[in-house]
Amino acid sequence: MSRIDELVADLCPDGVPFKALGELVHPVPNVKWPEVGETEFSYIDLTSVDRVTHKINDAELVTCETAPSRAQQLVREGDVIFGTTRPTLKRYGVIPSEFDGQIASTGYCVLRPNDDFLLTNFLFHLLGTAEFCKFVETNERGASYPAIPDSAVKQYRIPLPPLEVQREIVRVLDTFTELEAELEAELEARRQQYA
Repeated sequence: MSRIDELVADLCPDGVPFKALGELVHPVPNVKWPEVGETEFSYIDLTSVDRVTHKINDAELVTCETAPSRAQQLVREGDVIFGTTRPTLKRYGVIPSEFDGQIASTGYCVLRPNDDFLLTNFLFHLLGTAEFCKFVETNERGASYPAIPDSAVKQYRIPLPPLEVQREIVRVLDTFTELEAELEAELEARRQQYA
């Protein structure tokens, strides 16, 4: 029996409840451009998040004068963003500390976990599951430029084990992710060596 199985058996003897994401996240405010003056913000648009590493790469600096109309959502460290425009491209990630207080495109559903119930990295890993991808494909609208509304994303029901169980699941998945990255780096080094 794994550590996760033991925790679930001990802490969830009647099973793990499922909750809609919308019940587990805080609202995210929009920037009030007239009130920020000439303050510069890093703008996270849909191409800023790498589809493989899920890290934010190229965020441009914008002000109230230069910001595109989609530059609206104020993000905080620990927010999880999911690209709702062309969602099968799987642009999602966690806002790191260097982007705390910056601006994200309205092309993202910004999920600010209520940390009394939901861990940021647990939510991040859930967005990468086949079940979530299937949900998105079922609920996206439009043929040439498909999108899924934020309201639909927030209707997705997730398993909600106690935080201790979430921490253990995250620890295991982070370890696998790290090992996978190391393996990819090793394979690339071997390819270059053989070439």
